[in-house]
Amino acid sequence: MKRSVKFLILMVITLYIGWFGMKYYFTHMNRIADLVRNDVAAQIHSHNSRFLKYNEIPVLYRNAVVATEDRSFFTNRGIDFTGTLRAVFVDVASGQSRQGGSTITQQLVHNTLLSKETKSLLWKIEETFYAIGLYDTMNKQETFELYANIIYFGHGAQGLYQASQTYFEKSPSELNAGELAMLAGLPNAPGVYDPYKNLTLARERQDLVVQSMVNDGVINEFQAEQVMKQPIMLK
Repeated sequence: MKRSVKFLILMVITLYIGWFGMKYYFTHMNRIADLVRNDVAAQIHSHNSRFLKYNEIPVLYRNAVVATEDRSFFTNRGIDFTGTLRAVFVDVASGQSRQGGSTITQQLVHNTLLSKETKSLLWKIEETFYAIGLYDTMNKQETFELYANIIYFGHGAQGLYQASQTYFEKSPSELNAGELAMLAGLPNAPGVYDPYKNLTLARERQDLVVQSMVNDGVINEFQAEQVMKQPIMLK
């Protein structure tokens, strides 16, 4: 019994030291937040796009992405432990990277620091490690802000601003709720849900996004119906 208690205490101390050791490393030795910010700025410049601050990103779009991509975004520590473990087990069993299991924070890491690296089990471990580092050094609002400015929507559109211009020739603030919900679903598979090539599939994905918001308690069924009734005016 005493051995078990001592072991548990040792494990807690080890995890405590490890966690705060990582925070020190990413704050003072490998300033990961600055690296990600600089990468996003460079990509936006190379794509001649416009950077959207958090409060310029429509609330419905923010709610739609969180409900669909990472429901625990505002409370998790940069990773979804259950999803990550499941992804690792599947990858180990298959011998290659097959599973996603990525949070919004991990996707931000994927599209910046690891964008030029080949996916593998080691890549997944790096993604997880860096995501925890971002959680320790960047607030959630900025994390989402950078993610929304870097994610790919198809047709050469990188970031929400370019996506709004590419598909609707409007700024994000001018889009209706239905158009925002459709955009929120595109990055999952831009080629598959391309509304120019297959509007039916794009609408199905849009409906899944809207239902995710209902399931997350962000909107009710009546509001969901109203979102789906909004006209989709493609460019």
